[in-house]
Order: sequence, then C-alpha cells, then structure tokens
Amino acid sequence: MDVNRSAIGQKLVSRRSVIAAAAVSVVPLSAGAWHLLSKDSSGQSLSKAASATGVSAPPDTWNPFVRVNLTPSPLTDLTISIDGPFRILAPGSAKILAQSDSVKNRIVSVEGNGIRVGDEVFPISQIEIVTARSPSIWVGRNQYRGSVRIFRRPGNRLIAVNLLPLEEYLASVVNSEMPATFPDEAREAQTIAARTYVLSQMKGHPQFDVFATSRSQKYLGYQYLDDAGRRLAGETQGSREIAARTAGIVCTWEGKVFTTYYTAVCGGRTTLGRSVFKDAVPAIASVECDWCREADRYRWTSSLPLNRMSKSLQEYFAAQNEEFGQLKSLQSAFGDAGDLPFYMVSDGIRTKKIAGTDLRHSLPIGTLDSPRFTAEIDAAEVRFSGAGHGHGVGFCQWGSRGLALAGRTALQILQYYYPGSATVRLRG
Repeated sequence: MDVNRSAIGQKLVSRRSVIAAAAVSVVPLSAGAWHLLSKDSSGQSLSKAASATGVSAPPDTWNPFVRVNLTPSPLTDLTISIDGPFRILAPGSAKILAQSDSVKNRIVSVEGNGIRVGDEVFPISQIEIVTARSPSIWVGRNQYRGSVRIFRRPGNRLIAVNLLPLEEYLASVVNSEMPATFPDEAREAQTIAARTYVLSQMKGHPQFDVFATSRSQKYLGYQYLDDAGRRLAGETQGSREIAARTAGIVCTWEGKVFTTYYTAVCGGRTTLGRSVFKDAVPAIASVECDWCREADRYRWTSSLPLNRMSKSLQEYFAAQNEEFGQLKSLQSAFGDAGDLPFYMVSDGIRTKKIAGTDLRHSLPIGTLDSPRFTAEIDAAEVRFSGAGHGHGVGFCQWGSRGLALAGRTALQILQYYYPGSATVRLRG
C-alpha cells in the first residue's frame, strides 16, 4: 500500500464522546465536537507540529490513570524503598493507616489475613502507598511515578500495581520498547500504538489493566538498577517530549480503539492478525515489510538437541492427552502469504499439526526467535533457519525505523502497518 495515497483522517474528539469500558468508542456528538485537522494530516510531522519539555500532557488531553501490574507472577514477598514522605491508605479510602518520612529496603509480605510492611501489619487485603512527591517509590530495583497498590493473592502471595497517569506511563514505555537511537518519527508511532494498546486493555479487571512485561508491553518505570547496581533511566527528556507531542493520539477502527499489536522484527512480512489473535480487527493485516532488514534477527539460525526437541513435543501433546514419540520429521506448511505458519511433526507413527506460535512457546526460551522458520533434522539435533523476532503481528518496530529513515511520518508509519485505520486525538 502506498502510504502517501490518502490522509488518515485525524480528528480532535471531545472526552464526552469517549466511552471507556470494554472498548473506547469515538463518536462525534455534534458538528462542533470534532473536525479534520487537515486534508493531508498523514503527512504532518508531529515533531515539527509541537514541542514539549515535560511529561504532562496539554491541558485539554484526556489523561486517565493506568494500573500496571509490576509482578506478573505473584510473589511471596517484595522489597520497597521510598525516597521521601509517604502515607499508607486502604485503596478508595482517605483514612491514613500509617505515614513516615522515608523507608529503605522494607520487606512486604502476607501476614495472616493482612499485609505486613516491615514491622507493621495491616489487617486488610490491599493497601496503597501514596508519596508526597513523584517519583519516589521503589519496588525491587525499579523506581516508579505515581502510587503503588499491593494486593494479597491466594497462596500467601502478593502483587504490586503501579497507578499513574497514562502519559507518564507512556514516557517510560517508549524507551522500554524502542531504542532512543531510533528516529523520532518511529518513536512517535510507537508511542501512539502503545497508547492505543493500553486503552484497549482497560476492560474492567478489578486490580490492574496491563502487565509491565512483554506479556502486555514493557515498562521499566522512571529509573532502574542494572545487575551491576548502576542507575539507568527508564524515561528521558526525549521520551517525555514524545509522549507530550503525541498526547491523546490513538488509532481507531470503525470508531473504536483496537488492540494495536506490535512486534520487534517481522522478517519481511507481517502476520495476519486474526490468524494469531482472536480479537484482531481487519486493520491488523499482513503487509510486505522489508524495512526491518537491518535488524540483527531479520534472519536467524539456531539448533536444539533432537532428544530435547522430542521431549518438548511429548510434553506439549501430553498436555492435550495425546501421545508422541521421538521426532522423525518436521515439515513447514505456511499456507497463504501472511498466515500464521503451521508445522507437521511426525514420530514415524503419528503425524500431528502444530501452530508456529505453539511450537515456539513449547521449546526452551530462545530456541525460536519467531514462529516462521524451516528446519533440518539429523541424528543428533534439529537446526532452524528463521525470519523475524516476535509474533510478527501488526506494527514492526524495526520496520518503523526503516520507514522513518526513508522519510515517512509517524502517522504514515501507523497507516502502513494498520491499513484502513484512523488516527484521532482524544480531548479531556
């Protein structure tokens, strides 16, 4: 598709026209509620259209709070530090349960029917730590803006959830998901895709909206400590400016935000969304993309001992109450261009069909960089030759870099990977 062929149709939309529940709908209320920015808005450079120096979004931008699960797997305990005054509250209540000037390396754990913080036990199932200034609170090796809620979970375990404004969250996500060395237009497109993604996930979960890992999208917070104890920035002045420049801009399909899936490297063609994700809208199409060819994992090779490969397949099929023996052959069945590839595996007695994504997840982490590959088997090992990194669906991060270097704007990049979508700006 020629990204210069038509305008995206960017609109300014009143907060009143947004319905936030299972989906965020964009519905014009009256002639004055929205208008086209320009006839060629897809060619408009956001970098030149605005400038900003902080995380705060423009005053008319819709900026809801996001709840980010910092502990995808519930923990038996976690460590917090707070660099300044804070209060501990029961979520939804103004009653102060405790307060202090600061704390260092306090252990949080379950105590009976309550939550223990250091030497204090609070006989409730959830607490919220609210700081006097932001950012102040550390959970483990990451420091976060906003407040942190801690919930008791079954099995005497805990989860920690960071509550903060959307645009502050995105100032970290863009750096966590994409190198600062990528062109601004690619990083702007990434920020818009990330904003749309998180809004599409606000579906009424009682405790959180998204995870802080690639299970949703990566979020490192304000700063973090590496393995050597060095402090590294989770957000920067550049990422804050990009969040502010793009504030409120989202992608829509038929008037609603949609799950804007994205991948690191598509390897030459993005995968048709509906072949991988049930909720993928038609805008998550399969498009040719050679723009990511400079990525290290545009093409890749790996290997796995044959016995380990056979064991992984046996465990996968056993979970489905099916038998499988020693792997004898593995043949690809790619189907139509852009479809999720499937593979036929045989132990010499049984032949079974398995999706590329399932095969990838059934093998040891790092064996397959993507679900698209070919394989050769000998007496001792299986050798793989593949393309891309990640599931391959939607916006290609390295491809956006290539498009930006070729002169495409953020909006043109989004239209390339989400063809037929619209781009709107939500107002408060």
